[in-house]
Amino acid sequence: MCSPYFVDVLTSFITSAKFTRHEFEEYVAPLVSSETEAAAHDPASRAIDIAHTLAFRSGLGSSLFAPAHHDISVADIKSYASAAFTKGNIAVIGTGIDTATLSSLVEKAFANASAGPATSSSVSKYFGGETRLEGHGGPQTAFIGFGTTGNSSAELAALAAHLSPAPSVKWSKGLSPLSSLPEGTSVQPVYLPYSDATLFGLLIQGTTAAGVKEAGKAAVSVLKAAAQGIKEEELKAAIGKAKFTAASAVDTREGLVNALSSKVHKAPLLYFCFLLLNNSFQDLLGLCHFP
Repeated sequence: MCSPYFVDVLTSFITSAKFTRHEFEEYVAPLVSSETEAAAHDPASRAIDIAHTLAFRSGLGSSLFAPAHHDISVADIKSYASAAFTKGNIAVIGTGIDTATLSSLVEKAFANASAGPATSSSVSKYFGGETRLEGHGGPQTAFIGFGTTGNSSAELAALAAHLSPAPSVKWSKGLSPLSSLPEGTSVQPVYLPYSDATLFGLLIQGTTAAGVKEAGKAAVSVLKAAAQGIKEEELKAAIGKAKFTAASAVDTREGLVNALSSKVHKAPLLYFCFLLLNNSFQDLLGLCHFP
């Protein structure tokens, strides 16, 4: 249950933030550097991060992780906060509380907030591309996918559910067409919907470059087969699984925001490919160039 106290505490972080230099230098900056370092050594995180850059370049293509060496200062943070933390840029979501009560509490709590204009952002555009990078340990990794512009697609949500190797029933074997892969490899569908674009693809990992290459070929074949159509019973199962995933997602804060910001929309699909390798570049050179 929301109360005036908790609304006041929440808004105080926005309207009365201090952004002290010692906190930034002693706590925030080291933590940010640690997160960046961890992401650089996690092939999956790095692959998806770079896939966004290839797909959208700016906006959604901007990395979530700060550069290893940056010149961001407390003054920069204060300047950004003064422009971003305004009434026009704030949305409040409440659960388990009456709308009128929440509106009254929020209006009172943000009475002293800056009334600056809402920040503008450009519409996401899809570009796509291909790249290969050296890895820093971990499994051999490849990401093959495409992006769409516009609102999120129910078809892509169903496709992700159809391809997901995760079983619908605990302790059972999944029925995904990606369930049978070369030993030591895995393929996970990636479905990331945003307010005006979506990134979809297959994250392929394995202990050897040769294994990832074979798994990648199998994944591409499965994706092409799905594009030609799937059986009616498989489609019904995929839709049911997608609905369950969507319903389960709203139990989390991130899932609730995604559900509210995305709407069903059809958009043209364009392919791109990304490879993240530790070594053996030549073993995987042909993976992206499929007919």
